[in-house]
Amino acid sequence: MIIDLIKFTVKTDCLSGAIQAMKTQTEQNRQDEGCLMSHVFQSKAKPEELYMLLGWESSEAVEKHLATPHDAEFRRSMDDKIAGPPEFFEWNMIM
Repeated sequence: MIIDLIKFTVKTDCLSGAIQAMKTQTEQNRQDEGCLMSHVFQSKAKPEELYMLLGWESSEAVEKHLATPHDAEFRRSMDDKIAGPPEFFEWNMIM
């Protein structure tokens, strides 16, 4: 299993739009072959920090997901909502 955590720092005036885009993306991710989980979190301490937690069966599933039209649309829609590039954290489950 591959676990990805992506941190988005969102412009304050774009927060509601970013949350909606992430909710839509999460629903679509769950339909992707090989997606084991897709969740969105908002920091209590810093509400402009949103996190997407994803679980994939394999690196092949991740590659297929990255090639989907919905992922390309999500990335385009977030470009004007985020204050900087997303931060990516990736782990492999060992137990």
